[in-house]
Amino acid sequence: DIIIILDATIQHNNINMFDGSHRTNKREINYSGASSSSRTSRKANLTLARQQRLARAQAKAKLNASIVIQRCWRGVRTGNGDGTGRKGIARALDGRFQTIVTTDALNDSSSTDDANQHGSSVAILATLLAFRLSPALSSFYTSSNDISVEEYMRQDLLKMEKLLTTNTQQISPIAARRLTSVTLLLLRQSVSRRNMGKEEEEENKRMISLLNYLLQTIFSSTNNTAASRGVVDDLLQSNRPSDYYMSILRRGQDKRQSKPAWMINLFLCLRDYVIFHRDINVDNGEKATAMDVDDDKVSNPYDLELLLKWCCKTVLHLASTSDQQDVATAAAQNLQGDDVLSTILQYQQGIALLASILFIAPSVFSKSWLDTELTQFLRSLTQMQRQGGAVDAVTSDKDLIPWSPIFTHYLSCAIMCGNNSTPSNNDQIWSTALCETLNNHECSVLHHIVMQADVYHEQRDLYTYSVPVILQYTLQRHHDLATLTTFAARGENILSWIEDNKTSNSETSVADAAATAAYATDGMDVDDDDDDDEEEESLRSQSVSIQQPSQQRDKRSTSTSRYSRQDLQTLPKLDALYQTKSSRDKKTTTDRLRALSRGARGSQIEVQCMISLAEKVGKGQWMLSLSNSLFTPTTPQLSSFGLVSSSQLLLLQTRAQECYPSALSSVLTSCSGSKAGRNAASPLLAKLAFHNPSLFGLWECSSQNVPLLTRSQSSKAKIANSPQLVTACEVFSSFCDLFSHHLLAVDDDEFLERYFSPTNGGNTQGKILASDVVLSLKKILNDLYWVNPVLAADISETNTDAESILRFQRARLLISGTKLWNSLHERWCRLYRNVQFCDENSWWFPFLAGQHDSNPIIHSQVTTFGDQNDDDEVMDESSVESVDVDEGDAGGDALASSFRDPKMARVLTAIPQAMPFSRRVNLFQSLIDSDKLLMQDEEATFRHMMMNLDNPEQDGEMGGRVRVTIHRDALYSDSMNTLNPLGKKLRKKVQVTFVNQHGATEAGIDGGGVFKEFLDDLIKDAFIPQATKNESGEEEQSSDDNHPDFFSVTPLQTLQVNLDSDGDYSALSHYEFLGRVLGKAIYESILVDPQLALPFLNKLLGKQNSLDDLKNMDPEFYKHIKSLRYMSAQDINSLGLTFETTAGKNKTVELIPGGSNILVTKENVIQYIHLVSHQRMNIAGSRQTHAFLHGFRDIIPAPWVRLFSAYEFQKLISGDDAVQGIDVQGMMNVTRYSGGLHPSQPIVQWLWEVVNEMNSEQQRKFLKFMTSCSRQPLLGFKSLAPAPCVQQTRLREDNRGVDIAEESPIGNIRLPTSSTCMNLLKLPKYTSKEMLRDKLLYAIEAAAGFELS
Repeated sequence: DIIIILDATIQHNNINMFDGSHRTNKREINYSGASSSSRTSRKANLTLARQQRLARAQAKAKLNASIVIQRCWRGVRTGNGDGTGRKGIARALDGRFQTIVTTDALNDSSSTDDANQHGSSVAILATLLAFRLSPALSSFYTSSNDISVEEYMRQDLLKMEKLLTTNTQQISPIAARRLTSVTLLLLRQSVSRRNMGKEEEEENKRMISLLNYLLQTIFSSTNNTAASRGVVDDLLQSNRPSDYYMSILRRGQDKRQSKPAWMINLFLCLRDYVIFHRDINVDNGEKATAMDVDDDKVSNPYDLELLLKWCCKTVLHLASTSDQQDVATAAAQNLQGDDVLSTILQYQQGIALLASILFIAPSVFSKSWLDTELTQFLRSLTQMQRQGGAVDAVTSDKDLIPWSPIFTHYLSCAIMCGNNSTPSNNDQIWSTALCETLNNHECSVLHHIVMQADVYHEQRDLYTYSVPVILQYTLQRHHDLATLTTFAARGENILSWIEDNKTSNSETSVADAAATAAYATDGMDVDDDDDDDEEEESLRSQSVSIQQPSQQRDKRSTSTSRYSRQDLQTLPKLDALYQTKSSRDKKTTTDRLRALSRGARGSQIEVQCMISLAEKVGKGQWMLSLSNSLFTPTTPQLSSFGLVSSSQLLLLQTRAQECYPSALSSVLTSCSGSKAGRNAASPLLAKLAFHNPSLFGLWECSSQNVPLLTRSQSSKAKIANSPQLVTACEVFSSFCDLFSHHLLAVDDDEFLERYFSPTNGGNTQGKILASDVVLSLKKILNDLYWVNPVLAADISETNTDAESILRFQRARLLISGTKLWNSLHERWCRLYRNVQFCDENSWWFPFLAGQHDSNPIIHSQVTTFGDQNDDDEVMDESSVESVDVDEGDAGGDALASSFRDPKMARVLTAIPQAMPFSRRVNLFQSLIDSDKLLMQDEEATFRHMMMNLDNPEQDGEMGGRVRVTIHRDALYSDSMNTLNPLGKKLRKKVQVTFVNQHGATEAGIDGGGVFKEFLDDLIKDAFIPQATKNESGEEEQSSDDNHPDFFSVTPLQTLQVNLDSDGDYSALSHYEFLGRVLGKAIYESILVDPQLALPFLNKLLGKQNSLDDLKNMDPEFYKHIKSLRYMSAQDINSLGLTFETTAGKNKTVELIPGGSNILVTKENVIQYIHLVSHQRMNIAGSRQTHAFLHGFRDIIPAPWVRLFSAYEFQKLISGDDAVQGIDVQGMMNVTRYSGGLHPSQPIVQWLWEVVNEMNSEQQRKFLKFMTSCSRQPLLGFKSLAPAPCVQQTRLREDNRGVDIAEESPIGNIRLPTSSTCMNLLKLPKYTSKEMLRDKLLYAIEAAAGFELS
């Protein structure tokens, strides 16, 4: 700055500091080593010598300049108030400036000398004012308290502008840059106040006129000297020491010429004026919104047009002064992969900044003028790139160029560069300005881009590949827009949020209260008792409960093996927390938007843009069009005009395909959840979930990220890779949400056709295989559930750091991934008997498939849960009418509290299929055994009996046993009368005494075997219809024990409730009793014969049936009802169907109100199909089903059976149907022998040979004869307790049943007998295999009762 004053003095006195600088001498030539006398060599030597001399002069001048500047500035800083300090210099400069201004204003001479003197004074004036406006002296600009520094500066600049209007003398470029920066700063400060008066507006126009002159000075001096000429040419063409010294100092700091900050301020000044004029137009009623660009009647403000032109010229200047090396490097990177997307030149950043400004409010310009001006600009830029730096515009082609897609492309490139790299100092200025512009007006920018989606066709691909980057950037940084968009995607009317906030506040309050209560009580015991065992207390003491989210981060790093129950909450509670977070975001956004809508100008415009943009994106059609362009396999088309190469366009396509899923994930945030179908009304899901290219494109991106999501990484590595991990989680969550919604409408046949490949060698390219999805989800969920489990505080986290965002996205992936995995498993179970699209072990977590816990159950928790219902609960008619039999999530939480390991508890309540069936059966049996410890406690029974010896009215029923007497010819009626009143007490041990057909009490003592036979016979009698019994040759039931058929046989020979009893309310108590009987069989691990229909089993599990479940009840009807989908309209009309159907005997029900008068047509046939299936599968027989379920849950709590699928539940009831008869070899392996028998003896070998030769029916009779159960244990004979045993007895007996010696030839040959309570077969010592066969078959076919042997 001191040199500027010297510069002004030298200029005023016409002193040339480089006088004689072109002379050379012989010494310098000789020093260069030249000895040739030829003219060419001598000329070269002179040139080289001159370069050497100037290089030495450059170094010396640089050193001298540094010393002079440092000395001068030290003098300024250390002044003692005698005029040498800053304040003194400021006053001196001000006096000098005012003197020159006054002199020039009074000088009215028109002579040549006076004109030259006047021009020289203007140059000196500009230099003095530039130094006067330096930051070091600006604080001493004025001593008056009445005039601000800003106003004083404005007045001086206006004086400068007045003098420049009468003079065209060029001023110093350095002074021009300084004055330009100050002028732009003052203009921005003026427009930021938003209350500009007419006088201030006129002054601003004059300042813009001054700005125009200053910019002309800067660019004219720049164009006269090409950047490639270097320091030497600058030296030879400059007469100003300031230019020379300042250029040397700058090049000493950076070899590349840095661009001054005034360029950025020029763009920002344009931005501020664009926003100001936009708001003025809105206030004056000229514009309804900020996005109208089809109006050529706009009053074109001269200042905006001028500023825009200079911004375009600045971009061209940056492009022309770019180093050729940089241009070559950027061109080479077009062929080197993704690096090109992380590199952007300054002129390209300038275009990006200009694009963001224009997209805020293009309506402030005339559309025709704007298109013409930007077309000229793009032609100049293109010609410059082709010819290496020509600035003149190309005017031959008069066609308009679609500038918006090109500007959008550069904007996306700048965003990608800012996100993926660390910019240099020069690039940082541009990046900061761009971020500042976007962060305040990203909605307006994106709104313009989205609304112009269908306008441009020539540059369609360039536009399509750029938008996802901007969309992702905006949604990630604008929380309110993301919230609006995601709830618009959910199908809500977001405009009503602004109009009425009462409903949303009420809903949010309820959701918050529910989630808070669930979160607060999860760590508590269900029963509020304090008598937990010491082992449970020890386990709880080792767990660290969550108090604050920050504590959770500490716990993760210090403990990975122990988690408290509050850490690992069940999936329903995680889902509740997730939905609560969405509701809170909705409330926060609503309050903020309502506040903004009450504001003025820009705030109202921003709200309008947000709502309009959210509706456009969230409704799905625009996203569908974008997805179709990205994922449909086509080759990108590059138009004849373009600034992007074909190779770079391919890279942009790849990057857009990566950014789109992340943006889609933000839009689908509120659509995520643990239950499929919750957001069935979502317009976005309805469009994208059934767009095959979108599904496959998301699956490709998701499958590639599986290794990243499941890779074992340290905490530091995860934080370092958090952006990649967040994107991977977002992509997979989006796929899970879409695919699970897609599966709701895809029937089983279509599913197998699309997502199942029967052979591995088939062509699976471009196809999603269900087996691949299952395996990928298993790996991810294994990490989220077991290896690095998601914690409850991950969802409640309010921080916005990278680690917190990653944790939230992992929690969201757990919820969405579980939803899809359960949907696929439900489909797999329904198709299990016909087709398996993956192996059963594809569902098992590695650790759960091999680990065995000897004591996984907390006994006190299980017992409490078993008694959760009141004995006096009455089933009213409203409850019977209910179709939904699900008790909610409370039971699942109680079940989770029954397990010691909270990780296992979460898995078993959310995705039980992750554990093998055999292990779940063992856990189920552990739950029952734990409940039996109290209900069938023999010691408690004995103590109770001893205490009541003197009270004959008390019996053992109050203890652990219940004794009943059953007549064999009145099996059902006696059982109904004696057992049904017990209710939940039926879980106690029941001892049965049979009375035979002759009225005599059988002598058998019930040690467990009698009850097993009783229960087996009772279930056969009650469940199997009489017609089926007659067909199988069974005896007809006694007339004294006559009861109606409670179940009917389906075409698949399975049982469902008899719909003929639908109107008989007295039959409900019978169904309730049968539910208890079946529950008692499961409770006692007794396998029974009835094969229940899978839809009925689904109801017992608390699930709703769908159309595809109909084929598991009536395949023929399913085939006919499904065929309606493919009939023509004429064929459907010819059937004359109406919206009604039959239910039971000659009973017709309407599917919808007035359905008997509504014809089925092609338009409503889909609705008719689903209503019919819903009526038959879920509504018909709902009273009987609910009554049955009520009785069943008295014995087996609902969450216990939810450990199994429908087909697994049938296994739990009747065993594995895949085993015909019994597993003879398995029974042989576990059978023990007594009474002198040994496996090597012939009689033992004969026994197993005979059993092996029996048919399946005879084998089951043999098993029932020995164990009282006709079906082998579910987990094989190794699980049978006590183990089967064969005992040898004497062969003969006398008429009184007394043994006779083996040698005796007289006496009766005994039949085999058994003790079923001990699983003991008493086998006489037969002498031949034939005798053994005959006697054994006679014994098992006789169906004798229990007598003494």
